[in-house]
Amino acid sequence: MLDIIAIVIGKIIYWVLRKTGRHGAALPGLVVEKIRPNILTTQLAKLTEGVVVISGTNGKTTTTHLIATALKKSGKRVLTNHSGSNMTRGLISSVIRYSNMSGKLPYDIAVLEIDEAYAAKLAPILKPRMSVLTNVLRDQLDRFGEIDTTASLLGKLASHTTEAVIANGLDDRVMRVVNEQSRQKIITYGSNKALSVYFPTDDEWHGSKEKRKDVDCAYSLNLVDEHTVTIGTKQGSVSITTGLSGWHNYLNLTGALATVDAILGHDSSSYFAGIGAPYGRGEEIFVGSKRFVLQLVKNPAGFTTSIQDERELPALLLINDAFADSRDVSWLWDVDVSSLSKRPAIYCGGSRGYDMALRLKYSELTSGYTSSSLEDSIDEFIDKTDGGILFVTYTAMLKARKYMMKMKSVDV
Repeated sequence: MLDIIAIVIGKIIYWVLRKTGRHGAALPGLVVEKIRPNILTTQLAKLTEGVVVISGTNGKTTTTHLIATALKKSGKRVLTNHSGSNMTRGLISSVIRYSNMSGKLPYDIAVLEIDEAYAAKLAPILKPRMSVLTNVLRDQLDRFGEIDTTASLLGKLASHTTEAVIANGLDDRVMRVVNEQSRQKIITYGSNKALSVYFPTDDEWHGSKEKRKDVDCAYSLNLVDEHTVTIGTKQGSVSITTGLSGWHNYLNLTGALATVDAILGHDSSSYFAGIGAPYGRGEEIFVGSKRFVLQLVKNPAGFTTSIQDERELPALLLINDAFADSRDVSWLWDVDVSSLSKRPAIYCGGSRGYDMALRLKYSELTSGYTSSSLEDSIDEFIDKTDGGILFVTYTAMLKARKYMMKMKSVDV
């Protein structure tokens, strides 16, 4: 009975937030957690095909989106946290939102992106059927501490997984904690040696010359020809026409294929055809006739990889320093910004836009500072270009997306 009361209260909060034009990914969970602290586990335990958890530094949201979408195409009823709100209260909010008023969850399986620290905390309770470990890179040192601490958090998730761990075989730290702590089946994914240069480990990002350990991955990214990705599996080679772009997303696709194959027990490649980018991760937004790409960046490795995007579009770099972005923006100095030199124009904005502009100046790159006001920065970027790409930290992404979605019908 308490679960039903909590769910009704959470749904009322959702309704009020929507009526007032607010997003509210975590607030319903915050309130409901006070009323019914164990509601997350009691609700998810009702799912007949269990829980799949995706965690790691980069690629969580995209991999979750790919797995959930492919499973839906296969006919499964899938519960997932679409917004990328990946801490406990955000997860509770998702469960509240998709439960019906009688307290039932009308789904077969949950596919959940969970922050590394919360994944370690929740794993002993959730006991996920499968876990997907994407990578371990330096990210938000003010919250996670040293990188080996992050790896140990993923190790705890692996140790409480009941059926299979799908692990990035190109990441030495991921493989070490999986081999040490997982008692279940390990399925590895990665790439052939020719493509592995696009996926450096954290140590390689920071100048290490030590050779990484070779892993014979069960799923291997072998070839990319425009938007057709060829992946080798133990059963043979499959080709997928994808709506994604960027090497990091092709690797995410490889891990997602390994996961869905394991869930369904057969080749699932056809279910991935045409799946595009998720919320704010390479998402395309049209403002009038102008096309813009919204790309989240949150640490040196992810930022460096993202700005190597093959589309040489004008760029707007919106950098904020809220808690969700990392208060310490010194990480900007670890980003290799050299590939930005290929772009016809670079603009900087956000609460730490000056810091970004200074970082570019020290690399002898010319940029224009727009404004600390995100809206003013976007307005100027739209006015001065015929389209482009926005590299945005987390809170900047949420605000930019909301603002630009309102402008979609504007004739510019």
